[in-house]
Amino acid sequence: MPIRVIYLVRHGAYEPDADDPVDGGSLNDLGRQQASLLADRLADTEFDAIHHSSALRAVQTADVLAFQLSAVPRHSEDLLRECIPTVPEAHQLTDSQREFFAQLPEQVRTDGPVRAEAALQQFSKVGDEDTRELVVSHGNLINFFVSEAMGAPRHGWLRPLDYHCGLTILRYRDDAPPRVITYNDVGHLPAGLRGIEYPRQLRV
Repeated sequence: MPIRVIYLVRHGAYEPDADDPVDGGSLNDLGRQQASLLADRLADTEFDAIHHSSALRAVQTADVLAFQLSAVPRHSEDLLRECIPTVPEAHQLTDSQREFFAQLPEQVRTDGPVRAEAALQQFSKVGDEDTRELVVSHGNLINFFVSEAMGAPRHGWLRPLDYHCGLTILRYRDDAPPRVITYNDVGHLPAGLRGIEYPRQLRV
């Protein structure tokens, strides 16, 4: 029975773009260091393809990874851009999350779940042969993939914390439920580059 394994990577640390807070922003020096260390870790892994979000910070992360994996075909995917995978009910949110969702444009709230579901269907579909693919995307979407693989509630993607250039590996096959092989693995990063986008109490 064919197996599809996807290595999900959140892009590296970046400088936000105030004019385009969702898709804008480019990698900073720390983000390039994170991506380079991840590239070293994956250098001997045999991938069939690299897929990456079309957002600049993901493209730049994929650039670093592809330098080590130069023989692997590479594809830019709009479906892998950051999104809001589901819009939970108000009682399922913390106060800060309620404020965040309240200020989202209606189009973001509407388009996000459609794109997330389409991305999940595309990248979890098993073909006729075993495949191993590298997927560079964003935190919300990666957490959505993980929560769906674990059979969590639809708003489960709000619970995990994934670090920049953390590695998550999922396995799909048609005769069994999805399997989470690893989540947010940052063994390739020194402590000073782990979770730097979060408050200190959320770093390990």
